[in-house]
Amino acid sequence: MNKLLITMTLSISILIEALGGNSAGALTLRSWNSANQRGGDLFNDGKGALLYGEFRASLLERSHTILPGVSTLTEANLADIDIFFHGTSSTILTPTESTVLRNFVKTGGFMIVESDSSPSEQNSANSVLESLGIGSRYTGVVGGVNSPTGGTFKNTVSQTTVGALGDLRGQTFGTSLATDIDPLVTDITPTGGTLIGTNGSIRSMVEFQPFANGGKVLAVGDPYGFNIFQSSDSSFFNPNNQKAYINFIESKQSETPVPETSTLLGLLTLGTCAIGNKLNKK
Repeated sequence: MNKLLITMTLSISILIEALGGNSAGALTLRSWNSANQRGGDLFNDGKGALLYGEFRASLLERSHTILPGVSTLTEANLADIDIFFHGTSSTILTPTESTVLRNFVKTGGFMIVESDSSPSEQNSANSVLESLGIGSRYTGVVGGVNSPTGGTFKNTVSQTTVGALGDLRGQTFGTSLATDIDPLVTDITPTGGTLIGTNGSIRSMVEFQPFANGGKVLAVGDPYGFNIFQSSDSSFFNPNNQKAYINFIESKQSETPVPETSTLLGLLTLGTCAIGNKLNKK
């Protein structure tokens, strides 16, 4: 009987180890630092009137980890990161950084890419999308409104509209002068672009999966970060915006693959067989 209990304990331990990881746990995020991102480093709340503090506080309350921002993208500073936040930045990726970012998303990493109406920020965001094979989607300022209800989430089931915080389809989001994302972006093949939010005729928010079984990219064609994450008395603030970002981020938890075949699972099978044989002999 003692051998049976030992075998069962070992089998359960193996199962827990094999199925563990981030699939149901906290996530780790990183952004550009304040020198490379106009809204500032997520780790430090951002800066001035462009605070990401509301966003940062919500992430920390939900037990996620935010690491200090970085000035360059390297394999080392994206190691063990689940989500990279590319806010309104004017940083143009180097060829080396493009390769690092491509590998990050190709192996399951998630990204949020924002662009404001500044040409330098659009060029920066396009350099990110181009490095992933998605192409130059930010095409310039085409108008917009200053309102907490300036845009509408489409009636599209997506990681961003449906999540732990609720279904955002049909709800509104705040916006200001908008940056267009290529209007042909919906249901692109092979990049899998799915349009989930519009400001009138402007494609304001799109999800991409550039690589089969890889990570996801949320491209936002508006200064979303500035409107979402200011305090709730801001005239542009709409809490649905923040819900959408967190829904997208937390969908990463269910994307972590369970090992298909491993030594651990093989040992688990042996342990289970041993239990079965022991019980059959009784």
